[in-house]
Amino acid sequence: MARLRKKLPFPELGVPWKMLKGRIFNRGHTLPPWRERKVDHGELRLIDGVPVVRVRGNPYQMGKAQGELIGEQTRKLFERYIHIFSHDVPGDIALAHEMEQNLPQAYLDEIRGFGEGSGLGYDEALLGQCFLDIHKVALCSTIAVHDSMTTTGEIMLGRNLDFPSLAIAHAASLVVCYEPEGGRRFCGVTWPGFLGILSGMNEDGLALAMMLVYGHKGKEHLKGQPFPFVFRRVLAEHQSVDSAVSFLETRPYCTTTNVMIVDKGRHAARLQLHPHKAIVDRSTKEKPALCCTNHFLEKGYRSFAFTWFSSTLRLSRLRKAIASGVPFDEQRIKDVLKKTAIPTINIQRILFKPERLECELAIGEVTTAHRHYHKLSREELFPPAAPSQNAQPALSSRA
Repeated sequence: MARLRKKLPFPELGVPWKMLKGRIFNRGHTLPPWRERKVDHGELRLIDGVPVVRVRGNPYQMGKAQGELIGEQTRKLFERYIHIFSHDVPGDIALAHEMEQNLPQAYLDEIRGFGEGSGLGYDEALLGQCFLDIHKVALCSTIAVHDSMTTTGEIMLGRNLDFPSLAIAHAASLVVCYEPEGGRRFCGVTWPGFLGILSGMNEDGLALAMMLVYGHKGKEHLKGQPFPFVFRRVLAEHQSVDSAVSFLETRPYCTTTNVMIVDKGRHAARLQLHPHKAIVDRSTKEKPALCCTNHFLEKGYRSFAFTWFSSTLRLSRLRKAIASGVPFDEQRIKDVLKKTAIPTINIQRILFKPERLECELAIGEVTTAHRHYHKLSREELFPPAAPSQNAQPALSSRA
């Protein structure tokens, strides 16, 4: 029985074959074009060509609005990505239902709203939130610098998201901004149908970027929350690195990851998240830089995986850039991201500037060596709240 044989996480040793399969099967297929539009509780705008979705209200309302705005793109992406990547979608859905019981009710309501609004249905909408726990597939690099390591002294977070596109996902990147009732606004750089956070920032100037860690199959389990929702909770519920670290030390996740977290107070922390322990390393004014890739650095938690060579090479390049002592400006961070990107799968490059509540992102064709960065300003990510919204912190997801 496929569901019983399958364990989390499944190392994607067959990714090169799936990339070839995707290139063949998706030849001639494109996503439906993005269209500016409004629905109840949400709208989609194109800002410098970047689709930016904004949703507001209670969880069900936000989910339904997002589904209505990007349902066409979601259905196409699921058909041409998840159904090609996975060899057993019913088995994956069964695994997703095992994780479902660990999700807060608010997220279940949002998934239900999204499934209805998009036409995807609840089961596949749920699978979209658990897919990266079931199929470990992303390879990423991050760097956080502040104080003497930046030319302005401000804190900045740079991240590469290296993810096999299957010749379609590279065209699907978008920014989603959440404005939940009585909650904190936050934003995330994501894809249609993916409600969690891999890279994002909230209105309090807390930003994060996560990296999957490979090689710990025997120690992982299904008894935690899908990690993208865990990182979404960080942005929705916390305003500082200290608060976020305290939350993650409770270990609500079930899949091994690393995560870099920074805040506008010029604090940065690298967390190695193992189901048995959250290992925290912080930057200081004396050592105001951290970097990370796709393996654990802590002795006793390291594990060899097929990604190890790439991960260590990328980490060494980041460390070399930091060790040079040359302060980083925005361009130098972008140059370092370019040097550490995996050319064939680098679908997102992002620079977060928490003190300004700004971000820049490069998305689109993965073969382009010189990527164009689109700037999203504070006003575009976190517009001034109406007077009735000022009484409480807000909740949102942007990039």
